[in-house]
Amino acid sequence: MSAKDNAAVEMTEVKMTAVKMTEVEKTEVKKTESEMKNRSMVLWAILSLSMANALVGTGISPALGVIRQSFPDAPGVLVQMIVSLPSLMVIAVAIPFAWLSRRYSVRKLCAAGLVLFLAGGLMGGLASGIYTLVLTRILIGAGYGLMMPLSVGLLSYFFTREEQHRLNGGIVIWSSVSSIICMVLAGYLAAISWRAVFLVYLFGIPCLWLCLKHIPDVTVTGAGGAAGDDRARRARGNLGVIRKTWVYGAGTFVVFVGYFAILNNCSSIILSEGLISGEKVGIIMSFQTVSSLVTGLYIGKLKKLLGRYMGTFIWLCSIGGLLSLYAKNSLALTMLGLVLFGIALASAVGTFNAEACIACERDESLAAGSVIMFMRSLGQFSSPLVLGFMARTAGASDIRFPYEGAALLSVVMMGVFWVNGLVRSSLKKQAAC
Repeated sequence: MSAKDNAAVEMTEVKMTAVKMTEVEKTEVKKTESEMKNRSMVLWAILSLSMANALVGTGISPALGVIRQSFPDAPGVLVQMIVSLPSLMVIAVAIPFAWLSRRYSVRKLCAAGLVLFLAGGLMGGLASGIYTLVLTRILIGAGYGLMMPLSVGLLSYFFTREEQHRLNGGIVIWSSVSSIICMVLAGYLAAISWRAVFLVYLFGIPCLWLCLKHIPDVTVTGAGGAAGDDRARRARGNLGVIRKTWVYGAGTFVVFVGYFAILNNCSSIILSEGLISGEKVGIIMSFQTVSSLVTGLYIGKLKKLLGRYMGTFIWLCSIGGLLSLYAKNSLALTMLGLVLFGIALASAVGTFNAEACIACERDESLAAGSVIMFMRSLGQFSSPLVLGFMARTAGASDIRFPYEGAALLSVVMMGVFWVNGLVRSSLKKQAAC
C-alpha cells in the first residue's frame, strides 16, 4: 500500500473516531440533561411536600371564627385543637417513623402521607359535629407527621451538602408563599361557608402526582443500618442520630418557643397599648413573614459569607428581635423586632435542617429529619408551658415576659452552640493528629 493510501486510511479512521466521539458526547449530554431534569422534578416533589405541610394549620385558620359560630356549644379548647392537633400528631408519628422508613420506600411513605392529608382535609368539610371534625384533624395530622420529616430528610438523601443550604432556603420561601396564598383563598372561601374552606386541601392531588411520578422508589435504611440488624443495633443507631443532631434539635426547639411566644402575644400587646388599630395588626405581623421570605432567598449566600459564625448570627438576631419586642410603647421597635426574628427564624430553619442531615450518614437522613420535626412541634406546643413556668419561677407578671424568657433561652443556646463548636474543633484536631 502506498503512502498516499495509508494517509487516506488514517484520515478515514480519524473521521470515524471523531464521529464516534461526537455520538458519545451527545449521549452523555442527553444523559446529563435527563439527570438534571429528574433531579429538578425530585426537588419540586419535595417542595410540594413542604408546601402541603404549610397548609395543614393555616388552611383553615381563617375559618375558625365561623366554625366557632357554627358549633356554639363546643368547648373552646376543641375549636383551638382544630388548628393545633395536627402538629401534635407529628410528635406521635415521630416515634415509629424510623421503623417505617426502614420498612417502606420513601415513595410509599410520601404517598401514604398525602393520602391521609387529602382524606383528613376533605372529610373535614363533611363533618357533622365538632368531635367528628377533631377526628378528621387527627387523620390529617398523621399524614402531616409522615410528610414533615420526609420534606427535610429527602433533601439530604438526594442532594449534595453544598446544595442543601440553598435548597432549604427554597423550602422556607415556597412554604411561606403557599401559606400566604392559602390564607387569602381560605378567607374568601370562609365567606361562602366554613365547609368550603376545606377545599384548599385539594392541593394534595398535584402533590401526590408529583411524588408518585418523581420520588424514587427506594428504601432508606435509617438509623439502624441494614434491614437485618437486630433491635439492639438499631437502638444504638437511633441514639447515634440523636447524638449527632441534638444541638440542632435543641436550637430548633428554642427558636419555635420564641416564635410561638410572638404569635401568642404580639397582637394582644399591640392592641392593649393602642399602638395601632385592630384591622392593621395583620399588616404589622406580616413584617416577620416578609423578612423570612427575603432571608430564604439569600440563605445560601448568607451561609457562605458567615461560615461557622452562622449560628451566632441566628442567635443574635433572635435575641435582638425579642428584646426589641420587649420595649414598651414603641411601634418602630416592635416592627424591628419582628423583622429581626423573621431573619432568625428563616436562617434557623434553613441552617439547622441542613446541618442535622449533613451530620448524619446518608441513610440516616430521614431519622435526622424526624428528630428536627419532633423538636419543632415540641417547641410549638410547649412554648406557653415553658415560658409560663419561667414566669412563675421568676415571680414575673409582665405581659411581655414571654419575650424576655425566650430571649434568655436564646442566650443559653448561643452559649451551647459556642461550646459545641469548640468541642467539635478540638475533636477534629485530635483526629488529624
